[in-house]
Amino acid sequence: MPESVSVRVVARCRPLTPEESNKGAKTAVKVSGDKTIINVSGKEQSFSFDASYDSDSNNGQIFKEQCEALVQRALEGNNVTILAYGASGAGKTYLMSGDEDNPGIKPMVIRSLFQHMKVKSGMDIQTTMSYLEIMDERMTDLLNPHNNPMTIRQHIQKGIFVEGLSEMVVKNWDDMAMMYDQGSRARKMGAPEQRLHKARAHAILRIALEQRERQSSKVGVRSVINLVDVAGPDTAGGSSDPQVLSGVQGLQSVLNALANKGGGISYRDSNLTRLLQDAFGGNCRTLMFAVISPVDKSHKETLATLHTAQHARSVKNKVKINLDETQDVIAELREEIRKLRDKIASTSEPNRDDVLRMEDLVKDLQIAKKQTWEERERQSIKHEEERKVNLANKGVLEWVMDSTKKGNKEMQEKIQQLQAERDQLSAKYNGKRKEVDALREQLTKKLAEHAKYTASGKMNESETKSQVGAIQSLKTKLNTESEALKHLKQQLQDVQDSQRQAKEGAKAKITALKGNAELRQKVELEERQRLEKENREMIEEELNRMKLDLENEKTEIQLQISQGKKYSPQAGAELEMRVAEMKGDKAVITLQLKAYEKEKQRLITELEEVYNQHKDELEILQLQHFQTFRNYREMFEEQKAALEQRYRHLLEDSIQDAVFLSSRNNELVQENQELRKQIAEMKDVITKLGGRIPSKPGMTV
Repeated sequence: MPESVSVRVVARCRPLTPEESNKGAKTAVKVSGDKTIINVSGKEQSFSFDASYDSDSNNGQIFKEQCEALVQRALEGNNVTILAYGASGAGKTYLMSGDEDNPGIKPMVIRSLFQHMKVKSGMDIQTTMSYLEIMDERMTDLLNPHNNPMTIRQHIQKGIFVEGLSEMVVKNWDDMAMMYDQGSRARKMGAPEQRLHKARAHAILRIALEQRERQSSKVGVRSVINLVDVAGPDTAGGSSDPQVLSGVQGLQSVLNALANKGGGISYRDSNLTRLLQDAFGGNCRTLMFAVISPVDKSHKETLATLHTAQHARSVKNKVKINLDETQDVIAELREEIRKLRDKIASTSEPNRDDVLRMEDLVKDLQIAKKQTWEERERQSIKHEEERKVNLANKGVLEWVMDSTKKGNKEMQEKIQQLQAERDQLSAKYNGKRKEVDALREQLTKKLAEHAKYTASGKMNESETKSQVGAIQSLKTKLNTESEALKHLKQQLQDVQDSQRQAKEGAKAKITALKGNAELRQKVELEERQRLEKENREMIEEELNRMKLDLENEKTEIQLQISQGKKYSPQAGAELEMRVAEMKGDKAVITLQLKAYEKEKQRLITELEEVYNQHKDELEILQLQHFQTFRNYREMFEEQKAALEQRYRHLLEDSIQDAVFLSSRNNELVQENQELRKQIAEMKDVITKLGGRIPSKPGMTV
């Protein structure tokens, strides 16, 4: 039965910033127990919440005391929402995201989630995540920033979700942390004014969990964790745009209506409230942080935040564990579709509402059929390829993916650490295996001696009892050591799996070999050979383990026979039938192995053919490039010859001009000399005349 729980509200007052302290800002907020007290013009107003934290509290303390239990609840099958609400500049982003020295709620939830998942033995868990931004009612997929339309829908199985929002399957904490970091980087892309964008945009990080027991027909559980950073209610900036106002005021209106227990709740007035419908009044365990500033000048925003938080605290949710009823939902939808189809077919003029209803049911059925783990994996791979293209088209691929670069070194260190751990476990495994083999030899020897003396009849009852006791003790020790060997084997297998996953993650280096197809082919061939070697080793180890179990069973049978156990004809017949079946299985497995070997050879041949085909196509392409280069070279030579011919003509013209100018210069020099001579003669005439200029320039005295 659903459990009625209240929305938990926790107040958090941030410390003064250095800038505020330098300006002499005064503190108007103090915390006492679970009370938050604000001083306005000498009058104190007190607000009681589930908990209150002052400026001395760090994010780690708040997470441990308020959020960690909710992570455990999510793994039990409960929906969880953790939401930060407050005015712009109150510290919501610092609380939810934090920094490297003091991580926020979001990264700590991610880390804690996978730490708890590690200890859930016997459970298979699939984890998906999505990251959505809402600004002025426009929704953006932060993990895969496409331009496709996104709409909010309600489904009988998924509940309220965003159709068109990418859901990425994540395997471990590193993957999810990387996705979160990349989504945060992409959050501000394309914003004309980043501060305004950050203040007016809501962000919802959604983590979906689906769990099922291994090798069990029991119904699994599913749950959703929503980590929400709500934009400040003071960021409308006097705008009258209904899109802006609906996003800013929608949550306040819903909380006021729920607190006053009025009529209809206006969840559909904004995208944010529609997506948070389960968080306030639905099937969800909700924790709301009322984040406030201590500055006295911000008392109006602080009071508004605390009043809204009080309304939220009075909201009751109906919480239950979410069972994975996919097959039942599919069956119900198919039955409803069948009934509607029969109803529509039986009338000459179908009812329009029935037709629309059947279309909606068909859509719901298609969505339900996509909820298999395999389909989610396939869609996640598709979205991963799409997001690289979309980020590249927006020109921010390298900037968003930059977080992966710093992970390369960490990945290499992780691989080296796993290799060292594997070597250590291998040494322990080999040593333990030698001990088990030695114990088995001792037990076989003891059994042979016991059988020999029993057959001779020379042993008395006490000696027989002593020998049987020694055999039982040795057998017990062998079983204990065998279990320890199996445990080491499992540990070694886990490390090998982790190492394989890490190496697969590091395979991106192959794609960096862009210009050399032959080198890339060699790397891929080495990778295939490495995988084949590891698989052979794994098979060999598994065969050794099976031989070990078989030897233990043979030892047990020998011991029972030595103690006088006899098999009935029926038991003997059953054993013979079992042996016959195993021989038949062995023959079938042998044929299958031969078929697999043939298939492997066929695939190798096909790969070689494909590679050779690509190589031939590459050679043809290179020849085409060479031909194009030759054509350009010929054009260049023609242009060069034309330029040289033109240069020769110009040079000849220049030489002729130089010859002409040289001869003309000589003529001018001669003319200049004659003029100088005439001037000298004139000076002599003037001197003889006593400085008197002759009446006729050509006369001499």
